[in-house]
Amino acid sequence: MSVILAAKDINKTFGTAHVLRDVSFDLRPGEIHGLIGENGAGKSTLIKIMSGDYTMDSGELVFDDKPVVIRSPSHSLSLGIRVIYQEFNLAKALTVAENIFIGDIPRSKGGFVDWKEMNKRADELLSSMGIKVDVRQKVSDVSIAEQQLIEIAKALSEEARVLIMDEPTAALSDQESEKLFNIIRGLRDKGLSVIFITHRLSEQFALSDRVTVLRDGQTVGTVETKDANDDLLVHMMVGRELSDLYPRNRKEAGEVIFEAKGLHVDDRIRDVSFNIRGGEIVTFFGLMGAGQEQICKAIIGATTLKAGSMTLYGEELRVQNLRQANSKGLGYVSDDRKFEGLIPSMSLQGNVTLAALKKLSPFGITRKRTEQDVTGKWVKRMSIRCKSQQQLIASLSGGNQQKAMIARWLSNKIKLLILNMPTRGVDVGAKAEIYGLLEELANEGVAILVFSLELPEVIGISDRIYVLCEGEVVAEVPVEEADQDILMKHAVSKFLHMGGKSE
Repeated sequence: MSVILAAKDINKTFGTAHVLRDVSFDLRPGEIHGLIGENGAGKSTLIKIMSGDYTMDSGELVFDDKPVVIRSPSHSLSLGIRVIYQEFNLAKALTVAENIFIGDIPRSKGGFVDWKEMNKRADELLSSMGIKVDVRQKVSDVSIAEQQLIEIAKALSEEARVLIMDEPTAALSDQESEKLFNIIRGLRDKGLSVIFITHRLSEQFALSDRVTVLRDGQTVGTVETKDANDDLLVHMMVGRELSDLYPRNRKEAGEVIFEAKGLHVDDRIRDVSFNIRGGEIVTFFGLMGAGQEQICKAIIGATTLKAGSMTLYGEELRVQNLRQANSKGLGYVSDDRKFEGLIPSMSLQGNVTLAALKKLSPFGITRKRTEQDVTGKWVKRMSIRCKSQQQLIASLSGGNQQKAMIARWLSNKIKLLILNMPTRGVDVGAKAEIYGLLEELANEGVAILVFSLELPEVIGISDRIYVLCEGEVVAEVPVEEADQDILMKHAVSKFLHMGGKSE
């Protein structure tokens, strides 16, 4: 069978680190080929070799049946290889049309920019993809999902033959992701070849034709997606069974630590009541926008309650910000690591000890040795992979950043840990480590409250599950009685009732 792009026995080292070892991969014309593996498995290094950002130490790249050494990004572009990274490469101050044709702006005979022709071609290109966007508006004014599609249109305007997409749905809703998938399928049907990188196995099954798995810088294997399942891919990625992801060796839950009664927030959250005991993992499940964010923010004082009350160990809990919440024994891990969790300009150590600085800094003087010891303890316990404690947090993988965010609160001896989307953008191996840590904390008596959109995760880690729909708790389900169908029916129950009334 013909191949448009192939990597054969690729090796790459950085100093003493052997990042890729005899990695092989091939992409067929008109194919969507999934590339998966844990963070650090070598995916990014491989695609950077294909895109000319890195040069390989040894091995061979073949493009269109001809050996090629891609020495620069411009060389890769000249071959028709385009990469769309998770962080978009768009000029937000420019219009949609300007971004699409930024490297090849149509000009009139006099050398002036032909705005009419540029807008017309941009509109035709987007229309051919089924996208309706005003090409004259600035990119800063369009949604994240539309920016993703503009990146694809930009690649097509440059006559892409191979499109490499790195975590393209990380910031998209389910509906936006499905629209993107339909466009990618349409491009495949027209002969474009796509390398699709995502941690979400469900997306690989929905989209890819074949999947290649990398582990520890080596190719584990390539399988036809239709012949694969979750268990097989997880085992290939991490060397363990899917069932091993969710440890269940928990002690009996203790007394009620936190209770909320009749919470009413911003006219969206109405009469929400729930409780959580020490040593218990309680999860809220609902569709995106069901109210998870508002409940999180209400508990930590970032949103003002219109009505309702909260208690911690039976005493009224009133906090106005996260600092006050932390002083009461609450920790909060946001779903948005970049903007609400991490301080990218600080080190791993600085991020981990941030919540405990007051204890570590008597009289305003930070005890560096103590700070190092505290960080070292959590780096070891949580298996945070780093070069040193002084490494910038922004340079760590998503999974290690997430573990550092959790460690920040644990270093301050919290009683209630609140996690919103705790494994978003995290690979399977890091997920297993996070789940194992939550199990350990529960056994130590910490109350853990999780907000998640992932049904396997919800069922796998929970003792009890509250289901949200349109800002209300519509069901409380013991994990023994939970399955995906039951939880989803509850999550859409109000929509079903509305549908019945309108008929």
